Amino acid sequence: MELQVMILDDEYIILDGLCSFPWSDYGYRISATARNGLEGLEKLEQAKPDLILTDVKMPGMDGLDFAERAHEMYPDTVIVILTGYDSFAYAQKAITIGVKEYLLKPIDYEELKNMAARLAEEIHAKKDEQQEVRDLQKYFNQSVPELRSKFAGNLLYGRIQGKGVVQEQAKSLKLTIEKYIVCVGRKIIGEKRLHEGDKWIEEFACINIFEEIFNNYNIQVLSDYNTATAEYNFILLFAKEEENQKCMDLALQACGKIQEEVERYLKAYMNFGISDISEDEYQANAQYRKAQKACRQCIYLGTNIILKYEDLQYEEQKDFVITPGERMHFMMTLFQESFEKAEDELRQIFAEAPEDGAAVKFAAMDLLFGCMKFPYTCAVDSEIHNKNWNFSVLQDGVKRISQCETTEEVLTCMFNLFGTLIKQNTEGSDERNRKLVQSILSYIEKNYAEDISMDDLTEKFHISRTYISRLLKKYAGKSFLEYLTDVRFKHVEQLIADDRYKQYEIAEMVGYKDFGYYIKVFKKRYGITPNEFRKHI
Repeated sequence: MELQVMILDDEYIILDGLCSFPWSDYGYRISATARNGLEGLEKLEQAKPDLILTDVKMPGMDGLDFAERAHEMYPDTVIVILTGYDSFAYAQKAITIGVKEYLLKPIDYEELKNMAARLAEEIHAKKDEQQEVRDLQKYFNQSVPELRSKFAGNLLYGRIQGKGVVQEQAKSLKLTIEKYIVCVGRKIIGEKRLHEGDKWIEEFACINIFEEIFNNYNIQVLSDYNTATAEYNFILLFAKEEENQKCMDLALQACGKIQEEVERYLKAYMNFGISDISEDEYQANAQYRKAQKACRQCIYLGTNIILKYEDLQYEEQKDFVITPGERMHFMMTLFQESFEKAEDELRQIFAEAPEDGAAVKFAAMDLLFGCMKFPYTCAVDSEIHNKNWNFSVLQDGVKRISQCETTEEVLTCMFNLFGTLIKQNTEGSDERNRKLVQSILSYIEKNYAEDISMDDLTEKFHISRTYISRLLKKYAGKSFLEYLTDVRFKHVEQLIADDRYKQYEIAEMVGYKDFGYYIKVFKKRYGITPNEFRKHI
């Protein structure tokens, strides 16, 4: 890249001599000349010089005054003083105003060449360094949304240790956390639903829409989407001097607006749990747990609910929780053993539950959601995972449980729900499996000539290798390879009788790309070679 040089001198001979210097040999181009400081200032903005050579003694405005003004306007520009006065006072003032070099007149040609080459190298190095800084800053600015989202997640989930670390990271992201509210939202799907493969697009779009709505209410927001819990988490930031009630009112209004937009455009509903107000950023995890608890309580109250943590009605001493161990054991019994055993376990789990209380309904609904997710968390080669479960009865049951008033009513409702679930998903399962096996066998018979494998079947029918093997053994009495071999050799027996086809051609026609392997399988099956077989036909 060509460097721009500007030359100032009131003596024509010196100015002409400097202009005649081969600047281009050193990567420069003369962008402007001037005979005094005032003229130089007029041309400075347009010239944008990387290097300035200026005489000291000039009429109107001398070189030192010009250099001082130029340094203020363009601090990165290199300034060289040209003077016939070898004065310490000049040099001293030049240093204070940012002058880089000091050349005495008459100018030594070799000295000028050396200086031009050296300064060009220094200027380019500095420009490269500045470009690197700009590139890093640009990359950082592009990454800020993602970094802020990651910071929000770390803050909410308590992953940042040390208050000083929180403040340091917030500062690096140009965030000021003085007063905040944590908000947790859950989307409840209505009539319309995107394809499962496009779900992440919906989540990303929702985050952007929600942030825009919060911003419309003059709320700065940090966002995080938790894929494990399917919860939208927000840290709403407010100025310290903002009144607490006003902050809460704005948060409620923004959440209400989000609910309207979600219902209008996605045909879905949003429930929100809102924490109380905090001024301690290190307590974000505690505030998040409050908001999350309120959000999960919303579900038995209906849809499009906004619940503040401070408004939770049930007393802590009446809290009722199903332990993870109890939940897992119940689900294993329900899906693997029998409904009767699961019913007994359910009665034992709720034996110590209070007769009345919101916590009982919440625990029951939490168990329903756990059951709906359970098959998909099992090993992919398990029968539980591979079965095509219909959970519509449990989805409908959420509303039914919310209308229960006593623990006994909750239990009765759950017995009916789980009983119906097991009945619906066991009736006709044998027939469905037979149809599936028939489809698999039909696929093999149509594609036997191709290099098909179990992986092709898993991709085609969306079930595991183990499950396919189990189905084929049970309903076809053969493994995949056994059935494929039978189909191939049924066609081999037809083709081998035709003398037009060579043995290697027959092998390729039925799907054996490796002729040696074809011979090996043939001999194992018939006890003789293909040629010997043909002779006996």
